[in-house]
Amino acid sequence: MRYILAVFSIAWCISGVADTNKAFRMDFPAWAPMVRGGLVYHFETDVDKGGAFSVNRYFVEGGVSRIWRFDRMLSFSAGFGQDDYRFSGGISEPWNNIDNYRAGIFARWALDNEWVLFAGPSIRTYGEPGVNLEDALTAAFFGGASYKISDQLTLGPGLGVVGQLEDDTRFFPIILINWNITQKLSLETGGGFAATGGPGLSLNYAFSKRWKAGLAGRYEKKRFRLDDSGIAPGGVGEDENFPLYGIVSCYIYPGGMINAIFGYNFGGKLEADKVDGQNVYSSGYNDSVSAGVTASFRF
Repeated sequence: MRYILAVFSIAWCISGVADTNKAFRMDFPAWAPMVRGGLVYHFETDVDKGGAFSVNRYFVEGGVSRIWRFDRMLSFSAGFGQDDYRFSGGISEPWNNIDNYRAGIFARWALDNEWVLFAGPSIRTYGEPGVNLEDALTAAFFGGASYKISDQLTLGPGLGVVGQLEDDTRFFPIILINWNITQKLSLETGGGFAATGGPGLSLNYAFSKRWKAGLAGRYEKKRFRLDDSGIAPGGVGEDENFPLYGIVSCYIYPGGMINAIFGYNFGGKLEADKVDGQNVYSSGYNDSVSAGVTASFRF
């Protein structure tokens, strides 16, 4: 079940892979720069073992893109983000801030009028401030091919491969789809937040050329390296949950977009393991809500 939900990810519209099935604009100069960023707040929720916590997540990313035509493009990006955990109510704080650095490449290349290939390798680090980056380093790859069945439907298979700290590499299927159900309603493969969750699906409704609303969700599992001063020195922390999101997007032509995001998170669980794999903390947490804003601009 979790691997099916992994392909139904946040769309966000500004993640490292951009939009896999649509060119954002058609008149980019060679190697056009881009910048994107976002802030999402997960409101405080109770932890089963006592206490409560909230999370303030943000990221910023920059890069360059080269678009030869609608179906042939290449982009490079690098960015930094932080998940700021705040624990309260007497709970023993398993960790605090989690920094993440990432760099990635995304390519979309048409072989002919029907077949298009996609590939998106990336590397990233997740860990508390002060940990060695090599101890927090993982890699991921998302790739696949799509076939244009008709002017309304493009469909194809893909595969996601995500490395995890002190755990087995995760493999899951990806659906590459661009389905114009009606003139206003569409089902599309989009991006994952800050290149962490992988591509996913979003159901979108276009009110106009400028305004769009969507519904998306995903299975999320983050593993990160802990520092030497907490409950699991040098070990690994984990935050697992299933977020569902509503997204309202405003296009600022020719190269900008702003998104308002409202989420509901359920099935959450926190864990911390020592270096030897011994679990020292494990607790579920109540459902919570989240809200935020993201933006992207190409020049």
